[in-house]
Amino acid sequence: MRIIGIAALLGSGAALAQEGPAPATMLAPVEVHGVYATPGSSLGLDIPQQVGSRLGLSPLDTPASVSVMHSDEMADRGLTRAQEAAIRMPGISEAPAPGNGGTSLVARGFVGHNSVAQLVDGTRQVVAAGTVTYPFSTWPLQSVEVLRGPASVLYGDGAIGAAVNYVTKKPVWGETQREAFLGVGSYGAVQGGVGLRGPINDVVAYSMYVDGERSDGYRALEDTSRRNYALALSVKPASRWKATFSLDGGVNDDARYFGTPLRDGGLDNSLKRINYNVSDAVVHYDDRIWRAKVEYAVNPHVQLRNETYYLTSKRHWRNAESYGFDPAGASIVREDYLEILHDQEQTGNRFDMTLDGRIGGLRNRLVAGADWYRSTLLHSNNSPYGGSSTVDPYDVDRGEFDSPDPTTRGRRATLQTTALFLENALDLTPQWKLVGGLRHEHMRLDDSNLRTGVRQGKSYDPTTGRVGIVWAPSETLSFYGQYSTGTDPLSGALSLPAGGTDLDLTRGHQVEAGVKGLVPSIRGQWTAAVYRIEKRHLLSRDPEDPTITQQVGRQSSTGIELAFAAEPIPGWTVDANIALLRARYDDFGELASGVLVSRDGNVPTGVPERMANLWTTWRFAPQWKIGAGARYVGQRPTNAANSRWLPGYTVVDAALTYDYSPALSFMLTVKNLTDREYAVSGSDATWLLGAPRTVLLTTRATF
Repeated sequence: MRIIGIAALLGSGAALAQEGPAPATMLAPVEVHGVYATPGSSLGLDIPQQVGSRLGLSPLDTPASVSVMHSDEMADRGLTRAQEAAIRMPGISEAPAPGNGGTSLVARGFVGHNSVAQLVDGTRQVVAAGTVTYPFSTWPLQSVEVLRGPASVLYGDGAIGAAVNYVTKKPVWGETQREAFLGVGSYGAVQGGVGLRGPINDVVAYSMYVDGERSDGYRALEDTSRRNYALALSVKPASRWKATFSLDGGVNDDARYFGTPLRDGGLDNSLKRINYNVSDAVVHYDDRIWRAKVEYAVNPHVQLRNETYYLTSKRHWRNAESYGFDPAGASIVREDYLEILHDQEQTGNRFDMTLDGRIGGLRNRLVAGADWYRSTLLHSNNSPYGGSSTVDPYDVDRGEFDSPDPTTRGRRATLQTTALFLENALDLTPQWKLVGGLRHEHMRLDDSNLRTGVRQGKSYDPTTGRVGIVWAPSETLSFYGQYSTGTDPLSGALSLPAGGTDLDLTRGHQVEAGVKGLVPSIRGQWTAAVYRIEKRHLLSRDPEDPTITQQVGRQSSTGIELAFAAEPIPGWTVDANIALLRARYDDFGELASGVLVSRDGNVPTGVPERMANLWTTWRFAPQWKIGAGARYVGQRPTNAANSRWLPGYTVVDAALTYDYSPALSFMLTVKNLTDREYAVSGSDATWLLGAPRTVLLTTRATF
């Protein structure tokens, strides 16, 4: 393959401009194929998106698996939590826990925030101790986009499984938009929000979305209170300039439920609504994102963008987190009295330039730029987390948090990253497109133990890339293939693995091929993809000396994903997807009771190998619409030995909508219609149970 130097591609913006066609004046040139919307779809193949490419390519033109769900569809399904939209996409499931912010996702055989990146408008907060706590509300979101497979070439370290981008609603200069909602439901649930956006004058436009919710919960200490805000102001002093200033954030007092203890390895139904945490338990998150983005169109073919941001996250946990039966099975023993505080700040700047023109008579689009950020975490805790108590399984005397270990400042970690990136799309012919990208990062992590005074540091210099080809024999069909690489941190981006400086990042690569299509006669879209991902440099025990940990382990996943969305007849929509994979430890040794045991051939902890989603709606009268669907997640092992498993589950949801007028609607949503008991995550000792049947009546209005 011929390699064209960056200097040649950047060398003459004027030359590119003279040869290139004249696209619309916008900051991300896009492909248009006669855009039409598929009602109820989670694919959005013909609509430009951000997560899969910085060039503004549509999923149909991107050599990767990309899915998009827009705000109208989230509202029609009654999805109020941001991650609820992501797990309706092909191959995505959840692994929530209070310790990870309740937001952890699973994709293509890889679990957690260290492997599945979550971003807001393309900006990612560095993962701190496996935790990300924002966003949590769908109200301010325009869409949720998912790129499956390694995304490090776009977003850096920690995205081997997937990247999820939450796109917020922006100021508009057209007609002023006003909307609001109010909902009441089971277990004392109350939700409400207001959204306003539009022009102040010809130069200034605004958007303001605020919402909140509270609930008593369906067991003790599971009451929640959440407040969310997304504010933005855009200034357009000239046709080529635009600056947007925004503040997004939320305060979340979340449920203090850490799981239900198992009896003899299984769930005791008499315990499923009992919480064993202490009476003064705390799970509290406060997140804020300040951003200033400037966009400048030098001419119709050369665009510049710069975004500066400042993120803060303050988190506080104080709980008894571990529960289990005593040997006699008569009492619950509570242990692991943990108090942890995160004080995290992140400052960053990202600049890029987009060129749209021709090279050798062929249309070429290039984006190149630099990304810099500095993230600091002050981690306070009461390590070694002493404290224990015994309570009656059915008549719980909660008591208060009581640990012999004081909470003090534990460590301060600082990660500073500088990255250079580029992405290029070259139209070889009207049907063939070559898309590639490259990213090089220099990362410096410094960790100071504030109790012992020990300071350690480690530098990383990963280079990741993606190259793919797209063949579109028609405007409604495209085939693609790609090879991509990525990196993940071993123990979180703000932690030194194994407490030392000897270990490196894990490395991964993926081979993927697929086909995407449009079916205009039924407003349909469909995709099929096959892939193999291999992740290397996991921690594994030395077979010659089990006391030594080596970075030689390996795991892989091979899978297929299918998705289909259509309106077969007017008024009836279908959106369905299925993911099948084989995930395995290929080379992994674990120390069990002092003995080295090979886990080769086992399914990685927490990974389901079967997932499926279905949602269908029927407008059976001009003002009435009914919707129903199911979400299936297969069984997942709770340990590397695969000796215990979380059972698979199917959850059925339904919704009934009445449109009183074009400006006012009422919707009755029932989640977990069959009141299924299921575990969303867990361990050998406890399961974190999903929500029981809940009913929510919501009214939405525009004005």
